[in-house]
Order: sequence, then structure tokens, then C-alpha cells
Amino acid sequence: MGDGLLVLTGPERFDDVARCGAAAGYAIVRGHPADCRRDWLRAAAVVVDGGALNELGRREAPQRDGVLLVGAADDDPAAWRAGLLAGARGGYVLPDEEAALVAALSALRRPSRHAAGTIAVVGGHGGAGVSTLAAAIALAASRERQPALLLDVEPGGAGLDLLLGAEQRSGLRWNAVTGQTGSIGGAALAAALPAAAPGVGVLTRARDDGAPLPEETVLAALDAGRTNGDLVIADVGRGTGGAAAAVLESVDLLLIVCTATVPAVSATRKLVARLPEGPRAVLVVRGPAPGGLTAADVAAAIGVELLAGLRSEGWLPRCCEAGGLRYRRRSALHAAAHSALTLARRSGRVPA
Repeated sequence: MGDGLLVLTGPERFDDVARCGAAAGYAIVRGHPADCRRDWLRAAAVVVDGGALNELGRREAPQRDGVLLVGAADDDPAAWRAGLLAGARGGYVLPDEEAALVAALSALRRPSRHAAGTIAVVGGHGGAGVSTLAAAIALAASRERQPALLLDVEPGGAGLDLLLGAEQRSGLRWNAVTGQTGSIGGAALAAALPAAAPGVGVLTRARDDGAPLPEETVLAALDAGRTNGDLVIADVGRGTGGAAAAVLESVDLLLIVCTATVPAVSATRKLVARLPEGPRAVLVVRGPAPGGLTAADVAAAIGVELLAGLRSEGWLPRCCEAGGLRYRRRSALHAAAHSALTLARRSGRVPA
């Protein structure tokens, strides 16, 4: 939402704020503080009033830049102080200070580091190749010098660090981050994680840690990467509950992976029925196809837009066993990864 202004105010101030936002060149997005997580972090700027600020505080909304507070001349001074303590750039009395609000909103539109998009990769069935595709997208981002954060939310996976050959590298794992909420700093988190590739941090479990991941911590990490301008790729495996459900609801793009068999199609149709409706969903179909199903056949049967079809590649298992997944420019895997990367960037910058 690169030019979106999220307005979280009561009806008595909405028209004034919307007029100021339009004058500063924003697309106006009306929201509610109880249900605005995605827009809160994707909007170029946010205008709140005292009531919205209190609700956001109760829900521990993650800190972000570009928040402005508005109110009336007779509002409780405590609301103004709370807004400044929460990181608001300034407070404006409406309608008297409309010109100043327009100027502040215009200043916020100066070039800054934009979020590169958020992707959740989910499998329609076991063994679909979710982790491999998530890792390949991170490698594609590294190749293009796009900072990326790779989140391992798969409840029973071997570990993305192991897949990428980074299991011996020092850095934080989930057990060291658990308990953190919206206060995680994106730059600090990126610096503390093991590097799976240049510019790519991976957050996964310690080797013998099988504890469920707290939803609040996973969302805090996702938000930290997004506010830091990183491409965020979350491997949720086949998970659609708990922390995985929270991730699926918070990202810009859902990447569903399925193999080209009849049982796989049946299982993936059931998964799709459980997915949230908000984010865009696309399908990657992986070969071989023992019954002759094409990627287009599979997509039509599942009812999801086809992003890419992947042929079987014999080099992949050998590569992963011999030091970790590596970038191969001409492979079908990385062609699909680049397509996902491009789509995620677009999805992360359009109004909801």
C-alpha cells in the first residue's frame, strides 16, 4: 500500500482527515483499530485519534513510523501525551490545523524503504515441496540483492537452515525469540539471525526443539521483517491453525504447492477451502505427473490461479544432501521462485 493513508478515527473526524489525505496525494483506506493489522503495516501513513490509539495499545499493535494523531481542541491532554509516547510524529487539532496536517502527510511521502511483500508457502498435502520452494525464493531474492527474512513456521519440518546448509551458523533460533511481541526491531532481528545466503536471514527452531510457536511471536517477527523493508517468506508446511493461521491471514500472497496426481488434487482442494479469503492465492504444480495431468489441469480442478509448473529435477535431492540447496539460474525451480518474487513485490505495494 505504497500510497495508502490508513484512517483510524471516529466518524466525526474522518471527513476532515480524508480531505487532508487526498490533498497530500494519498489513497484513503478507512479501517477499524480492532481489525487492521495488515493495513497498519502496509500503509504509507496512518492517522489515528485518541480512541483508536487506546484500542491499538490494548492490542499491542507493533510500532511503525508515519503515525499522526488528530483530535479536537477540547480533547483530554492525556491522549496527546499517549500518542507522542507511542511514536506519533505529531498531533493536530482539526479542523484548525488542516494545513499543517497536509504538510506533515506530504513530508511522509518522501522516498523510503518500501516493504518488498510477504509470502506464505503452504502445501496442499505432505511431501509437496513447500520448504524447497520457500528456500528457492529466498535464494532468488539474494541473487537480486533484495534483503529477505525466511521464517520456518512448519510444525514438523527438518529445518530450513538444514535445507540451506546453514545449520552450523551462529544466530538466534525461535526458542531465543519466543515471548517477544510487537517490539522486535527489524534491523536488529536481521543482524541477529544466521545468514542462509547474502542478505537472507533464516529464523527456525533449534535442532531438538519441537515446541509449538506462539502466534504473537511469529507475527512480531513477520512484522519486524516487513517494517524493515525485507521480503518475508514464511514456510507454514501444511499448517492452517495456530501460528500458521495467523501468518496466512497476515501476508500479501499465498503460494500453494501441489503435485500432479489425483490424490494430491483432492487433498489440495480441501486445504484451499480452509484458507483465508484476503490474500491473493496462486498455485505451483510439481511433477512428475504419472497419470498425465498437466499443471493447467491441476489448477482448473483446484480452482486456483496457476503461477508455475515444475518438472522433476534430479539434481535437487543430491544438492540438498551435499551442503544445501544452491541457486541454479536455468532450473524450473528458480524460474518459479522468480515469478513468486515478482508477484509478491507487486502484491505488497497495492491498496488492499
